[in-house]
Amino acid sequence: DVVNQQRELIYGERRKILGGADLKTNILSMVREELGRLVSSRSGDEYGEGRDTKGLLADVTTIMPVPTQLNDGALDSIKPTEIEEKLYEQAETLYEQREKEIGQDGMRLLERLIMLRTIDTLWINHLTEMDHQRLQAGWAGLQQQKSVDAYKNLGSQQWDMLTDNIRHNVAHTIFHVGIVKQEARPAVPATPMAQVTSANNRGSLN
Repeated sequence: DVVNQQRELIYGERRKILGGADLKTNILSMVREELGRLVSSRSGDEYGEGRDTKGLLADVTTIMPVPTQLNDGALDSIKPTEIEEKLYEQAETLYEQREKEIGQDGMRLLERLIMLRTIDTLWINHLTEMDHQRLQAGWAGLQQQKSVDAYKNLGSQQWDMLTDNIRHNVAHTIFHVGIVKQEARPAVPATPMAQVTSANNRGSLN
């Protein structure tokens, strides 16, 4: 039941994607969340002690290119919330540029491909891990805990990891891939091997 509930949620998301859902808004939201996570991890304490702006910019480049004006000197003097806003504005600008370069139809196709591939790959990994957790939950009885309750808890944790990984992978992919148009290759006529074999067999029988 735990896995079936999760499967319904995943398949529901896939149906939305294939049905033409607004993926642009969804993906930009994922990018913003990921940028916020990076800013928070490098901001230091409330007094700014331990802030690592260079490390932050290095992290951000794994998501998108960073313009020269957004250097560590420019970001050191502003609040983390302002840093996050400036980075997100850059993400929106880059997204619009990409859409102009490959066209709206191309961008919508790219969004669908990235979302579907990410979800499908991570979902397969998730099912493997859920099988492993099912075996682990079987030992819960030794700790005076119901196996079903243990599995539900483990399943909830794995689900949270799955959604976090989907967000992370999509945010780290959308600015680093593109669509390559290939010319259709002319069809090559098939060699009539069946006829040749038949003729040879007939000859040997004679």
